[in-house]
Amino acid sequence: MKVLIVDDHEVVASGLALLIKDMFTVEYIIQAQDGRTAIKKAIEYSFDLIILDLSLPDGMDGFEVLREMRSIFPDAKIVIFSMHDDISYQKKAYKLGANGYMVKRFNGDKLMKYLSLIMNGKKFFEGKLTEDWDENEDTLTLPITPREKEVFVLTVLGHTQKEIAEKLSISRKTVETHRHNITKKLNIKSKADWIEIAQKYQLLDI
Repeated sequence: MKVLIVDDHEVVASGLALLIKDMFTVEYIIQAQDGRTAIKKAIEYSFDLIILDLSLPDGMDGFEVLREMRSIFPDAKIVIFSMHDDISYQKKAYKLGANGYMVKRFNGDKLMKYLSLIMNGKKFFEGKLTEDWDENEDTLTLPITPREKEVFVLTVLGHTQKEIAEKLSISRKTVETHRHNITKKLNIKSKADWIEIAQKYQLLDI
């Protein structure tokens, strides 16, 4: 495997390089700390995997680099590795041709698991593994059922269990069960988490 890592944090890039060497059979790994250097390396070398941060120095951001890289390497796997988990960033990366989007809070085991899936033809966007993601889809989907999503939205909007039960024609006990399942699936620990997730996935715009 031929790999390019584009990140201006040397510790992050070096750590990724070590993980990749442990996980895959690597021919070479080249690092670049800014977008312009990355483009030069892309002209000089060929790559199977490009891992790209979005926040880069020297006036060329990760999205611009992604666009150029996809033009140069139509078949390479390009993965965004960023501290930004905003849904709009993921949507933009997908539309520009990224094969995956991983946030920097993932541990090494998760990173390598998702990279392996991506290298095997899957697409992974922070929390969602997908093969056929509709390009016109407005939001990434949460790992909850449609009914749980309804309960989630109504809860964030401030409805009580009784009100939700009446609106959805289900029992209060069922609402309680849905809420319990939601908190487990989404690792919700506080009221603020409900609101943060709703904003992140643009659930209140539906």
